[in-house]
Amino acid sequence: MKKNSGRFIPVVLVILAGIAFIYAMNHWFETSSTLRALFSGGDSGAVLGEVGENSEASLAMRGRVAAKVSMMIFAVITVLQFVAFAVGAVVVGGIRKHEAKAEQKLQMLDNAEIFFDVPLYVGLFGTVSAFLVMTFSPQSSRLIAYSSTLIGIIFSLVLRLIMQYPLRRRLINEAAEEKK
Repeated sequence: MKKNSGRFIPVVLVILAGIAFIYAMNHWFETSSTLRALFSGGDSGAVLGEVGENSEASLAMRGRVAAKVSMMIFAVITVLQFVAFAVGAVVVGGIRKHEAKAEQKLQMLDNAEIFFDVPLYVGLFGTVSAFLVMTFSPQSSRLIAYSSTLIGIIFSLVLRLIMQYPLRRRLINEAAEEKK
């Protein structure tokens, strides 16, 4: 049991780093007008006037809340991308270290195929979430959609090209040697 628990340490570290990232994004949102502008679509400067249903202050407050919600969606989706990548890396590492014949490892790698696509699915989730955000913040919805899709594609490619392909090639060669 202890042998398997060591595999999930990277995932736990990524989750902890993700929590720190979300906290940092929240802090930067509060202290950086540039980050606020990125998610609000413009300058969120000082608010003047009475706070009423249609006052400038009320509209500015709603814009700030919408921008903060957009920023939090962006941060959470980014963290989910990193968690999906870490899980995929742990699965590949587990297969690599598993004490089995090459043919069985190849079957395990085929069975783990879904983990290489999870970053793409999280990216798709981010894109769909961006459509929901579009109703109150069109600029930040594009940022969420494009970035989540791009991160998903990059992470999936890294998992497949740098982790899966070399392992599969090595296992195919080992399986051929075992059959001789």
